[in-house]
Amino acid sequence: MDAEVEKPKICGTCGQGEAPLKCPCKAVFYCNTECQRQSWGEHRKVCVVHQEKKLEKERSRRGDNKGAIAAACLDLGDLYMTRDRLPEAKERYMEALRIFGDVEGEESERVAGVGMTPGILF
Repeated sequence: MDAEVEKPKICGTCGQGEAPLKCPCKAVFYCNTECQRQSWGEHRKVCVVHQEKKLEKERSRRGDNKGAIAAACLDLGDLYMTRDRLPEAKERYMEALRIFGDVEGEESERVAGVGMTPGILF
């Protein structure tokens, strides 16, 4: 049985130990709200919680632009892969694959590219 390794609680901004605040994405800790605010500009680019919310906004705003939604799903899948969150990555890649297939056709280069993503079997 594998024991889950606890991530050290080191502030992602200043490096102080035993940082009590954790981003909802669980990837970074902060010692206080000031440190959290300081790094938000960079962290939000890789925060899966923020990117999921952004994807939902894209769906409601750009319901007719399926290509933009598929591209956002692909980006989110890549982000999940960097975090070793394979089930979530596969879910987003499958969604991108389905949308690109509907929009561009099953023979498109994008469909082939998503289908060849390392670590994900389609």
